[in-house]
Amino acid sequence: MASPVGPVYFGIADYVLLGIMLIGSMVIGLYFAVSGTRQKSKLEYLLGGRRLTAFPVCLSLFATFQSAIALLGIPAEVYSYGTMFVYSYIGTIISYVLALFTSIPLIYPLRLTSVYEYLALRYQSRTVQQFGAFVGVICSLTYMTIALLSPALALETAAGIPLWLSIILVGIVGTVYTTLGGIKSVIWTDVFQTGIIYAGVLTVLVKGTMDAGGAQEVWKVNEENGRINFGDTRTDLRVRHTIWNQSIGSIFFWLAINFTQSSIQRVSSTKTIKEAYKVYMFTIPIAVVFGIVLIITGLVQLAYFHAIRCDPLAAGYVDNKNQLMPYFVLHTLRFLPGLSGLYISTIFSGALSTLSSGINSIAANIVEDFLYKFLQHRSESAVTTFTKIIVCFLGTIIIVLAYFAKGFQGPVTQLSYTALSASNGPLVGLFLLGALFPQANSTGALVGFTTALVACFWQAIGSQKLGHRTETLPLGPTDRCPTNKTSISLTTAVYAFTANQTEEQESFEIKYLTTPLYKGSNHTKDFLSHEERAFSFYDISYVWSPLIGVLITVLVGLLTSLIVSQFLSKKLRPQAKFIFPFCRRLWYSDLDVLNTEVKLKDME
Repeated sequence: MASPVGPVYFGIADYVLLGIMLIGSMVIGLYFAVSGTRQKSKLEYLLGGRRLTAFPVCLSLFATFQSAIALLGIPAEVYSYGTMFVYSYIGTIISYVLALFTSIPLIYPLRLTSVYEYLALRYQSRTVQQFGAFVGVICSLTYMTIALLSPALALETAAGIPLWLSIILVGIVGTVYTTLGGIKSVIWTDVFQTGIIYAGVLTVLVKGTMDAGGAQEVWKVNEENGRINFGDTRTDLRVRHTIWNQSIGSIFFWLAINFTQSSIQRVSSTKTIKEAYKVYMFTIPIAVVFGIVLIITGLVQLAYFHAIRCDPLAAGYVDNKNQLMPYFVLHTLRFLPGLSGLYISTIFSGALSTLSSGINSIAANIVEDFLYKFLQHRSESAVTTFTKIIVCFLGTIIIVLAYFAKGFQGPVTQLSYTALSASNGPLVGLFLLGALFPQANSTGALVGFTTALVACFWQAIGSQKLGHRTETLPLGPTDRCPTNKTSISLTTAVYAFTANQTEEQESFEIKYLTTPLYKGSNHTKDFLSHEERAFSFYDISYVWSPLIGVLITVLVGLLTSLIVSQFLSKKLRPQAKFIFPFCRRLWYSDLDVLNTEVKLKDME
């Protein structure tokens, strides 16, 4: 078994494997840049000519949202809080099933390039379209920045790869092949990267389990240390993870993902609606299996640190939980040169897929939602060239944002979930409001959407500043670690936020506590049980954020629409094709529904 003593860095074989992955991605982009129609039309560049099949699109959709954030964050989540996260995959499955009855039959037949074009058609308002698109673009930029930066930060400390090198490599390679090859390059590169991701995580899982003493030992160690927990059924909204919030909250989180530009653009690139349905059906098992593998890897990681009797976080070898996975991989796989490089390549692949998909999707939004009038009389080749310039510019912006955000710290799964949820919850609420209720109008949509955005961001920011922290589970042993870093024992160390109050301000600093927190300590106020403190809006679990955004948007939007409609001399009723198919017979006559379905089928 590998010893934790001393740093472990990339070797020549590791860099060779990483180079193969990066060069392979670039070659795919160059191939699609010079093959076929050479991306001369906007339809070809952004949607692959709507001729793609389900399987590569499915793998691209998987790679886009199961990014480096998941590769680093899910094992760290299990290490810190246990296995309750597994229930999020119930919500994932349900969300994809719901998408088969909502996003696909609603959006695919309309033959749109940008998902936000639906908002203009449904609400008959370019303002609603552009407001939604603006929020979606900002959300995507934020997510891509986290997805590019978080692995770079982790690899800098744990693997010795300079921060600037990680950001530049991923940023330039992803930008170049996306600019050259368009959506086809993005999708087929994602297929290549999905293979690398699965090979890397399965290799780590098998070797790590062997080093930790086998599957039974892994389970035993985690059970003894409180990580095995599947039974939290509390209904308190403040509990971080329960069966209810993980199952229900995740439904709306992933349903929102299924209404994003990245998802709809891929689904719309398939050649028939049957292929579009297959995309989501194929994605379910691939995403769920991957998530479960990462959860088990988190358990193996803890068992491994117990087996070597040296937890790197408790001993101070790594600065935060996001660096645990690279540290673990570099030690457990160093028996064979190149294997560490294989896993680090999975992290780079995850970041690459998110970056390339994101900048391609944002470029579609900019062209269709903001510059449509400016470009509508230009030639196809001119529009395509302009779109490529936008993609290149966006890639540069993401590189710059990621580098200047290098002070980022924190649990990447929670932070990325919170960042996405604060905007995606209200966004999917905007779609649901319009597609469920023909009574909704543009005024109601804008009021409901704005109200939900303010509430969600208020809660998200407030929870970071004023919310109570959830205590992490105890760290592992350090009795076999070298004692050259500190003179105090960190065996029972935990991180805690200690409030230092002055007359002018309240600041927070992270301190090591050499004894466990207990009731009555000077530092217990952040870790009081939920039953011991008053209810606060800022203490609501981050998992509920998407549902809160949806409910506020729909309820406020519908109520405002009903009130405003009383003062309108002409009430505009949307066409049946802009309402979910399962709702049409509720609001429209059988003849209207029949005519709508015939027309939509002709468009497919």
